[in-house]
Amino acid sequence: MSSSFVTGIIPFTYFVTEQKPVGSTALRVDNLTACAPDFRKWVHGAKYDALIFQKAYWKEMMELFQGPKILDLCDPDWLRESIDIIELGSLVHAVTCSSRPLTELMQGYFPGKPVVYVPDRLLPSAFPPPRGPHSGPARKAVWFGFIHNACASLPSLVPALKAHCMELTILSNEPYPEEDEVAALRPDFIRYDPATAYTRIRDFDVVLNPRSQRAFFKYKSLNKSLIAWQLGLPVAVTPNDLDRLADPEVRNREVQAQQALIAREYHIEQSAAQYRELLQSLRHNL
Repeated sequence: MSSSFVTGIIPFTYFVTEQKPVGSTALRVDNLTACAPDFRKWVHGAKYDALIFQKAYWKEMMELFQGPKILDLCDPDWLRESIDIIELGSLVHAVTCSSRPLTELMQGYFPGKPVVYVPDRLLPSAFPPPRGPHSGPARKAVWFGFIHNACASLPSLVPALKAHCMELTILSNEPYPEEDEVAALRPDFIRYDPATAYTRIRDFDVVLNPRSQRAFFKYKSLNKSLIAWQLGLPVAVTPNDLDRLADPEVRNREVQAQQALIAREYHIEQSAAQYRELLQSLRHNL
């Protein structure tokens, strides 16, 4: 594709009135535009050859813009909000998704349209250097993200946290709100600040990323695990993971292996290449 072909990305944050960090926009827009000059964050009045709507359900722009259009999804928002995803999807030429389960769901919605899995990926230079080697038993665990996800998933790890006498810290937009077994651990609370969050996460031994049994969770991407590995921390999804990661050598081996995986499969330049290939195909078919 010609270097003069410019794709504008309309981010979800364009429609967010309150000032809060949005991880999907940081990973799928900010990181992409930082490493690939042919992808640019949308600016009103600028000219673009193609548009990517990153969780941007902007029907009017989809109808008006004449070039290739991609709807990029990282959550099934229409399952809990008043969004007509079938109508919006019919107005674009392709759909991209951040997880395989979400891709499979959308392929069922749009059997005659390109629906492509574009994983969340990282720009390593956007992160501070990873923490140094692990030593001693794991004593400090951290969970980070929007607090409603903690309420849905963290209780499953409470017995293992107790068994290993691990301190819990929650890095989030709000303190933990429930009166339950998680609250009984008296977790420390750090308000999430995108300017300092990654540096703070490096202070811990393990990142907790449990999966809830609620249907919404199965569509989530690996982004929290990828961030943890990039920062030099292993990830506990299950109680057995916490048992295993108590050993510092196990933690070091896991971090080394997963950082190699990021370099091999999850560098943001690979997302740029996927989008260029998809856009080239769409241009030929318009």
